[in-house]
Amino acid sequence: MQCAKCGQEVPADAIYCPHCTGDRKTTDREVIRGGIRGGAIGLFLGMLPTVWLLFQFGAERGIKAIAFAVPIATFTTGLIIGLVKAKRDWK
Repeated sequence: MQCAKCGQEVPADAIYCPHCTGDRKTTDREVIRGGIRGGAIGLFLGMLPTVWLLFQFGAERGIKAIAFAVPIATFTTGLIIGLVKAKRDWK
């Protein structure tokens, strides 16, 4: 079987290409750090509309629920994107 990325021969029982993954210089800690960085960026971006919503409409019951759901959603999205990106940049 040939690797789709590098074109070299890969053993049939291999999960990853041993030529592409190499020594695996990227650690699990760096992948987690990428996820945390993505989550922090998502949280920051989610806080912008939250502050605007609370400033524009006040702290009404429905607005508070929406305003606090936005950062949670953007944090979760950023966390997932950060983990995927760090995993994709695996060296």
